[in-house]
Amino acid sequence: MANSMETHLNALDTSKSAITVGLVGGGIGGVVTAIALGRIGYTVHLFEQAAKFSEIGAGVALGPNSVEALHLLSNALDTPILGNYERVATMEEKNGLWFHFTKWDTQETIAEVTGKGRQSTVHRARLLESLLPLLPKTVTTHFASRITKVENLPSNKVLIHTSPPHQPHPDYPTGTTLEVDVCIGCDGVKSAVRGSMGLGGVVRYTGTYAYRGLLPMDKAVQRTGETARVSRMWLGPHKHVLTFPIEQGNILNLVAFVSDHSKPADERTWEGQWVVPVGKDEMKKDFQGWDKDVLEYLDLVEKPERWALHELVPLETWTKGRVTLLGDSAHASLPHNGAGAGQATEDAYILASLLRLPECTNETIEKFLQAYERVRLPRAAKQQVWALRSGEVYDLESPMGDDWKKVGENLNERYRWIWEHDLEKDLQEAMEWLKTEGVLH
Repeated sequence: MANSMETHLNALDTSKSAITVGLVGGGIGGVVTAIALGRIGYTVHLFEQAAKFSEIGAGVALGPNSVEALHLLSNALDTPILGNYERVATMEEKNGLWFHFTKWDTQETIAEVTGKGRQSTVHRARLLESLLPLLPKTVTTHFASRITKVENLPSNKVLIHTSPPHQPHPDYPTGTTLEVDVCIGCDGVKSAVRGSMGLGGVVRYTGTYAYRGLLPMDKAVQRTGETARVSRMWLGPHKHVLTFPIEQGNILNLVAFVSDHSKPADERTWEGQWVVPVGKDEMKKDFQGWDKDVLEYLDLVEKPERWALHELVPLETWTKGRVTLLGDSAHASLPHNGAGAGQATEDAYILASLLRLPECTNETIEKFLQAYERVRLPRAAKQQVWALRSGEVYDLESPMGDDWKKVGENLNERYRWIWEHDLEKDLQEAMEWLKTEGVLH
């Protein structure tokens, strides 16, 4: 089977290699997409603002839908994306447990949320490192490249303008331009591609900030016992705290959220840097009176930082001409569903599957970008709004308030539409639309 798949991919190389794709952003979504399009045979230029690939030091959850997207990509491309991921991830095998939800001050159980398929967590940097060896030779990486402008040209080309990063790196040249046939912006919530193309994108402070920490699991177990190894979430008034194991269970990832929604959504502001160091006492003061386990974990955070959480107001369109968006640049949201990275992998699967079709040529590729948006935008936009609402449930600010029975029932069903989604049905829907447009037959 692998041999026939390899032959098929090689046969596509000659038809796709003449099409040049500019991918902006070397995070998880950008690298997965680069692997996929490079394997299909496209000539890919991957632009990364930093001098090397890097991710923030934090854990990320990938639900069953995310793992399924990696599985589908691995099979379609005959490349071990999923296998490499599983080697660095912490896979939850027992009952597919996502989180054990408890009350903020008593450890009384609210719900134990499970889902069909495998829940998993991973350190963002380890995930990225697992993907990098899979970048094929068809991908050229441009480091220290800050994108300043992207424009559709009358010649059916896209011109990407770059300049040196704010802190120039001596090993890389100054700014330049590159003509490509297609540009995909994977450059995050502050996307230069989105801004340059006039695709809109109000980025606003959500009224929520978070403290993050990576704690040695052995110390966490010493403080609170073996329950430290269980993914847990404490729900309380205007705040919630979650912990889950990463690094094969050797590290406990902690995120503690604090919300102030006293002002309307469009009036909430955050001044200064989005990430700032804070004192441990200041952090712990935010959680006075909370469960002793929460306070023990906060005490283990060595260099506390406060992260101001921003969201992208759902966009009306992701695509303009030969330019489209993927991942956080298209649909950055609050992290409350643990679904951000998963939505990026879904984007990558649908986009790569469409661009892989033989009918996708340099003449028809704009239609394929539109088909990708048609099936991905509504689902991703729903997840953006759902994440905001999930935070309200956790912080006891939803219409259910602190009716714990109703909250528990809601949590048990809340994520199924995310986890149990049929990506292949989405792909079929996109292909049916392309048939109505006369592109597929």
